[in-house]
This record gives sequence, structure tokens and C-alpha cells, in this order.
Amino acid sequence: MYTSQLRPMGVRSASSPEEWAHLISESFVPLSLANISGAFHGSVEQTVLLPGVTVTDVHTHGHSVVLRTPRLTRVEPREYYLFSLHLGGAGAVLQDEREATLHPGTGALYDATRPYQLVFPTDTREIVLQVPRRSLRERVGAIDELSGRVLPADNPAARVFSAFLRELVGVSEQLALEQRAELGWTVVDLLATALRATVGAEPSAPTGRQTLLQAMRSSVLEHLSDPAFTSAALARRHGISLRYAADLFTEAGTSPAAYIRDQRLKAAHRALRDPRQSHRTIAAIAAGLGFTDRTTFTRAFVRQYGVTPADLRAGQGSDVS
Repeated sequence: MYTSQLRPMGVRSASSPEEWAHLISESFVPLSLANISGAFHGSVEQTVLLPGVTVTDVHTHGHSVVLRTPRLTRVEPREYYLFSLHLGGAGAVLQDEREATLHPGTGALYDATRPYQLVFPTDTREIVLQVPRRSLRERVGAIDELSGRVLPADNPAARVFSAFLRELVGVSEQLALEQRAELGWTVVDLLATALRATVGAEPSAPTGRQTLLQAMRSSVLEHLSDPAFTSAALARRHGISLRYAADLFTEAGTSPAAYIRDQRLKAAHRALRDPRQSHRTIAAIAAGLGFTDRTTFTRAFVRQYGVTPADLRAGQGSDVS
């Protein structure tokens, strides 16, 4: 089931407004159309890189306005961000009372959980990257402020991301399953980097407490496989009391124990969705991430993701974390 989900879908075309509305709703999230030319036609070529992560080459001929209406967000909810890299023609993304005017080389992020409009007054070409909301919210702070804003073409990080995305679209059908999965993780990380760089999201001068917290987070990631790496072990490693460690993580909205558990579960989620690790048993993945008891791991995983590890591996979960 997982393999079939990741097969390239080929070019699909629409020769009428009705067909186009159906095609883009099927390819992305449920949408409606307004102010579309009678002679409109368009095409999409989509590749699934990872469950929930798709890259789509979109060509349109004729003007159109695409709507994600308040009603659709209520009756057809979808937990995705979409990023449009504009390659030809004119366009605009409107969301949250902001308007991003697009010209070739620029891009914009928009959130499928809230209403938006995509305005295309000319023939256009764009690449659309669709990503589960959770995967970006974990990587980009204050991301709600980014929807409906332009990602400029001259930002160095944005240039790297854009070049990678264009090349990825060009070769996606030639990639093996494992390569598409690996590059899927990469393109999500590059988008997050470009978004952070655009708004200057990373603090220019971290405080001592922030620096220490960042170092502690890095230590957790380095010791995920060690079942003895507890909150107390983390505090000892950094020469502070357990109470002080708890205060630092509380300021970030969590606790040392919860952060360690969360990072282990996220790593397990990624491993279970990674085709390169399909040869490993669930028990081996859990043990390799510091879970000494399979039952405890399964219960924690279900609480975090609402699905068992076995069902996730079988394709009954779609988010990338």
C-alpha cells in the first residue's frame, strides 16, 4: 500500500472549468472556482514524495480565481500548508487580510485550515509543494504570520530552496522510491529554512538561557537510543539542577521528560514511514530509540499520533513529522 501511494501520477489535464475544479480539489485540498474564463484549460503533474508530502507542476491557460472558502474549511478540513513557487505569468495569494503578489521566481505559503484565494489573471506555471501542517509548525516559529506573504526571489536561502524544488520536479519521475522519500525530507527542511530566513525567525542574539536550552535539546537528539538518558541524566550532562532544567523547558511549553519522549516518538514515526527502514521490525525501531518495553512504546505512540505503530506502517496514517 505504501509503495502504490508513492508512484508518480503522470500528467492530468482539464479542458473545462468544471473539470479543473475537480482536478485541483483531488490534487490538493477541496476548492472552488470563481471568475474563470470559458476557454480555460490546465494540467497538473504530481509526485508523492512521502505520505502527505506532494510536489505538483501546474500549468494554466486563461484567467481564474481559486477559492478555499470558509464553508470548505469547515466541512472539508485539511491539515496542510501549501507553498506555490511561481514560474510564469502573474498571480496573487490572499489569506488573513494579506496579499502576496507573485511574479516569476517568488513564492508564497498558505494554510488550508483557513480561507484563501489564489488569483491568476494570465496564463501561469507554478510548482506547488504540499506539506502536513505539523511538520512545518515544528520547524518554523510564528508560522501563522507567514501565510499570504511573499518569499522573495533574491533571498539566498529562498534561492537554494527554489532551485532544489525546480530540479526535484524535473527529475521526480526518474527517482527510485527510496530517493523520493529521502528528498522529500530534504525539501521540507529547505522550505522551513527559507521561511525562517525570510522573516529572520532565528534570534540574532540568544540569551544564555536560550543557548543552554538549545544545547540541551541537541543532547537529547544525540542520546535518543540510550534508555538511561532521562531528565536527570540530561541535567547532569549540562551541570545544572533538575529543577533548573525543568524551568528552562517550562518556558518552552514542555518538560524535560516530555521533550525526550516526544523526540523519541517523532524519530519512531519517521522510521516507520521511511521505506529505507522497512526491513526493521517495530520492536527493533522502538528499542533503538530508548523504549525498553514494547507495550509502553505502543501506548505512548497511540496517544501521540492516534494510530498504532503497525497501522502507521501499513499506511493508515499520513502525516510526516
